[in-house]
Order: sequence, then structure tokens, then C-alpha cells
Amino acid sequence: MRPLRTAYADLITPFEQTLMPLRTDGAADLEPRAKVWKWAEHLLASTFDLWLCNDPDRPHTWLVASVGLWTEPQFLDQEPAARLGHFDFTPHQPPLFLPRPPGPATFTARVTGGAFPHKTSSRTKAADAIGVAHQWTANDPAVLAERVGRDLTTLLPHLPTPH
Repeated sequence: MRPLRTAYADLITPFEQTLMPLRTDGAADLEPRAKVWKWAEHLLASTFDLWLCNDPDRPHTWLVASVGLWTEPQFLDQEPAARLGHFDFTPHQPPLFLPRPPGPATFTARVTGGAFPHKTSSRTKAADAIGVAHQWTANDPAVLAERVGRDLTTLLPHLPTPH
């Protein structure tokens, strides 16, 4: 996790500062999660997630915020990115790469919860299941974090009010 934090401090730090105070339902006791997969000899692909709270419409299901780089929809159709699908990486998860790609980037944040479909199915399994996904993109990660935090407190009024 330390190499991700170092390479993407400009993205991860503002999100942690903005979202950590909003976490509830025991989410504050859970460490952020970074799933990392070796993709090529000198390249790693990863995701970075923060648990926010229980889904108010689906008990025992977390709302999870993921942050990373924005990728075009056809990204996973290209080799070697197509191999990421074999490691539980799904097209809706914003990826992070090490080493970090050079140049300006567009960042994305995505909050999912409920019965959001898995990569192997486009449908939820339960008849009454409702999935939720909210997504934001911006070139400035601090602006993005602020907007996500503001929108989440509007979408989810049961979250703690930031001080």
C-alpha cells in the first residue's frame, strides 16, 4: 500500500481527508483496501477502496468508495489490460498503475453498493435487489474529493456531518 500512497498522494490524501470523517456503521474500523495485481514484469495494477457505511436500503451491504484513474470504456478490451479481468478487476473499478503513467490525468471516484452486479453477470441475483453506483471525474483530485464529499452528504443524509 505504501508505494500506492507515495505515487498517488495527490489523489489518495484528499479523499482520505474528505471521506474518513464521513464513515459510519463501523467503517471507521476498517483500513482502506488496495488490491494489487502484477500485470507485467515492471507494471502493477491496483484499486484503492474506502468503506463508507452500510447501504441504507440493503442491510449488511457496504457502500464503498473507489478512487483511481479514469479509463475509456474500451480500456479492458485491449491487451494486456484484458488480462485484468482474470483477477476480479471489473470495468467499473477505477485502476491505479505503478509506475504512475506520465503526464496529466483524469481521476475518477465511484461509490457502489447494494446488489451491484459482479463482473460475471449483468443482472443481480435477488429479485428485490437494488444496486447503486455514483461516479465523478475531474482533473484535479482535491476538487474531486471535495465534490464527492459534498454530494455524498446530500445523497446519504445519515452520514456524519463533517466539521
